[in-house]
Amino acid sequence: MGILTTVLTATLTGSLNLNRQAQRQLDTTSTVQQIMENVRNAWSTASNYNSACAPNLSQPAGYTVNFVNLNTRAQPLTATGAVATGTGISAAPSNSINRASTCTAATGAMIGSGATAQIPAMRRVIVQSGASGPNGSQVVGPQDITLTYDILGPQ
Repeated sequence: MGILTTVLTATLTGSLNLNRQAQRQLDTTSTVQQIMENVRNAWSTASNYNSACAPNLSQPAGYTVNFVNLNTRAQPLTATGAVATGTGISAAPSNSINRASTCTAATGAMIGSGATAQIPAMRRVIVQSGASGPNGSQVVGPQDITLTYDILGPQ
């Protein structure tokens, strides 16, 4: 009877740990999806899209919300408007979305500069979960989620 109890207890404990882990991952995924939906909804307004702004976007500690400017072929663009070469998306500048209640243009919202500055045709939004690390850094672990979504500018 004692051996049977030991085996069943170990199995039940392992199952409960897996269940807790799965629930944490599901909660993280839901949060990342909610952030992404909020950005998509904010960017359905041309002025918000143009300034890369999502007013009052709730962003839990440890989560990052960035964007990369894209051309009409979904190729990442540099700050000057040239197609990023080399390692693809990592060669293009990644900028933080402006979450302030008053929408001002986020850094990198325009491509080019001066009179030739333009609003990109598309943007790639990247939402990453993680834990808050030292000096405002983000620590990403095996249970964290990254969601990437390409958004076409409103017409």
